[in-house]
Amino acid sequence: MNIKSLILGSAAALVAVSGARAADAVIMAEPEPVEYVRVCDAYGAGFFYIPGTETCLQISGYVWYQIGFNGYEAVPTAVPGDANGDGVIGAGETIIVDTSNDTPGYIGGRVGDGWLKTTRARINFDARSDTEWGTLRAYARIQASWGTPVDGPASFDQAYIQLGGLMLGYSESFFVDSKNGGPSNYGSHSWGGMYYGYQQRHLIGYRFGGSQGFFGAIALEDDTLAGEGYMPDIVGKIGVAQAWGAAWLVVGYDESRNALGDDGFAVQAGAHINAGPPGSSLRLIGYYNDSDNAYGPSSALGVDPEWSVLASYQYAFSPTLAVSVGGQYFSDLYFAGTDISTGLDAWGAELSVVWTPVTNFEVRTELHYDEVDDLDGTFSGYLRFTRYF
Repeated sequence: MNIKSLILGSAAALVAVSGARAADAVIMAEPEPVEYVRVCDAYGAGFFYIPGTETCLQISGYVWYQIGFNGYEAVPTAVPGDANGDGVIGAGETIIVDTSNDTPGYIGGRVGDGWLKTTRARINFDARSDTEWGTLRAYARIQASWGTPVDGPASFDQAYIQLGGLMLGYSESFFVDSKNGGPSNYGSHSWGGMYYGYQQRHLIGYRFGGSQGFFGAIALEDDTLAGEGYMPDIVGKIGVAQAWGAAWLVVGYDESRNALGDDGFAVQAGAHINAGPPGSSLRLIGYYNDSDNAYGPSSALGVDPEWSVLASYQYAFSPTLAVSVGGQYFSDLYFAGTDISTGLDAWGAELSVVWTPVTNFEVRTELHYDEVDDLDGTFSGYLRFTRYF
C-alpha cells in the first residue's frame, strides 16, 4: 500500500464517520401531543375537563353595581321587664330601652337616610367527577363587596364537598337551602326573599331526591360551642316536587339559643305552585317558633315571632321581564333569646322587577317596607345592574 492509497482510505473513513454524526444530528424527538380543553356536558353548560383528568370544572360568577336608598333609623330596643310594677316579669310585659342599635335593615342592616352604593364581585369554582359512590363534587365561592360596612378584601364565602347525597363543609343552613327539593328553598321570589332566617353554617348533611319526586335532607349544624359543646343543632326536611310545583316541611332544633343553654325549635311549612305563564308562580310559607332561636324567620327588629306567614307571587310577562309582589306578617315577637312575648306584631311588603335585556345581563329593582307596632315604618330599595358569566 502506497502513501496515496493510505490517504484516500483515511479520507473515506472520515467522510463515513462525519456522515453518521450528521445523520444523528438531524434526528429529533417527536413533539408531545397537545391535549386541548374538552367540553364536559355531563353536568350542564359551562363545564370542561381539566386537562389530563376526568374531572369537570365550571368557573362562573357575577359582578354587580347597586344604587340603594335607605330610610332605616336607630330604634329603641325591647327588653323583658316589670312593666306593670307588680314585681313579676310576665308574658307581654315590655320595657323599651332607648339605644342606638342598628335596625336589621333590608339592604345591609345599616342605619340612616340617603344613598348607599354597593359593588360586588363573585367567582364560583365547581369541580365534579363520577365515582361508583355517585358524583364527587367540590365547590368554592369567593367574593368581595365594596360600599358595605366592611369593604373587601376578597374571601372564601362558601366551600363544601359532596359525594352522592353526603355534604360536608360551610354553606347555607339546610333550614334555608338543602341543595335539593326543587323550588323548596329560600323565601319569597325577590333577591332579598323577605324574612326567612338566612344563615350559613358548618354542617354535615345527607340529601336524597332531587328536583322531581319525593325528597328529604338532614343536617348536623355547628353552633360554635354553644351550650353542650359536643351537641350540634339539627335540621330535617321532607317534601315532594312535581311539575305543578313543590310542598315541604322543615324542622330546625337549636340546641342552645341563649347564654343559659335553653333550647328551642322552629318549623317551616311551604308550597310553591306554578300558576300563570311559564315562569309565574305562587309561594306560601308558614313559620312557627317556640322561642327566639337560630332557625326562626326573624323580623324587622331582628327577633323571631311566635308565628309568621309569607306570601309571594311572580308574574312573568315575557322570558325577559318578571314582576313579583310579596308580603309577610309576624305575630307576637319574642324578646331576644327568650320564649317571652313582647306583645308586638309586625308586617312587611315588597315589590321586585327583574329585566334581562340581553343574555347574562340583569337589571333588578326592589322596594321594601317594614312596620312594627308602636314604631314608625321604614322604607328602602335599590336598583342593581348584574353581569353574570
